[in-house]
Amino acid sequence: MAFSIRAVSPAAAARAERQYDRLDTVSVLLCTRDRPELLDECLSSCTQLIHPPGIDIRVCVADNNEIAHEHNILQTAKSIGLNIDYCHEPRRGYASARNCALKLAIATHADLAVFLDDDSRADPRLVVEHVDAVRRYRADAVLGRIEGLSRRPREGRRVYRAGTGNISLQRWIYAPEPQGMGLRFDERLNLLGQEDREFFADVIRNGGVIQQSCLPVVHNSDAEEANPSSTARPFKARLSFAKMEGRNEVVVARIRHGFGKAIARLALRQTPQLQRGLTDAALSIAVRSVDGQRSKAKMEEARLRLAKVGAAISGFWRPGFERQAARCGQLVEVSHPSDPRTSS
Repeated sequence: MAFSIRAVSPAAAARAERQYDRLDTVSVLLCTRDRPELLDECLSSCTQLIHPPGIDIRVCVADNNEIAHEHNILQTAKSIGLNIDYCHEPRRGYASARNCALKLAIATHADLAVFLDDDSRADPRLVVEHVDAVRRYRADAVLGRIEGLSRRPREGRRVYRAGTGNISLQRWIYAPEPQGMGLRFDERLNLLGQEDREFFADVIRNGGVIQQSCLPVVHNSDAEEANPSSTARPFKARLSFAKMEGRNEVVVARIRHGFGKAIARLALRQTPQLQRGLTDAALSIAVRSVDGQRSKAKMEEARLRLAKVGAAISGFWRPGFERQAARCGQLVEVSHPSDPRTSS
């Protein structure tokens, strides 16, 4: 009789640690920088969270301010009767702050981690609904709904692109090996953005399943401000953000996956933008004499799309733009730091 031994991949071993029914602790992870008033509102909403039966909820704050605001944050939490776990990450950037939050999830022995933004307010049933959705769909991650921002959410839909505004993760995703995959946000993207999309792409590449549910809800404090592409914002600010998105999409692909993947991403994402931009420009000219307002709106859409395409092409030789500055209507190029995982 012949025997064969098959090596178990780290991803397969980590996925074997999935827990759908035995969830003892859920940690709610908040990352914050320079928004103390909004953080106060977010923490206040967390005091109203309903505990699922037999599950402990921990609230964790990753402070990304250059100088730690530990005293103020802890005092605020104490004043509203909320016990929190705290860590300080002075390196500015989305990825560094979220990795700091994941350390807190590990330290608090979280079986499920739920990411929230500091400018949002948690619905009282947020944790209950995330736990129920994980169990119902046997999911590794559940993407919830952001009131006023989520676009066409559909219950039970499998998701292939996700952000961190309202999402839960099973422990095997972030726990260190050999209990988990030890996935982290790429800190080379700290100022560029898209670190959350890349993180969840890594989750999917390692066999993770992300499901959408409309029932876990957070409320954004200012939906218009949170959406940089909103037509309520000045056109110049929207144009800057469009250029940043186009440039950074290619730069991020080049940094993480090389020029081949960057070329493929450019063709996949920007070809439709180019086609729609040219169509919008032609339509704007066609209706100019009969509907000036519509003509202006269509020309603005055309300029946004074509600017995004042009910025994407320049991403092959130019550095990326700082995401936060672009949200404010400014284009600031940032150098590409070395990979923190290999630097000394």
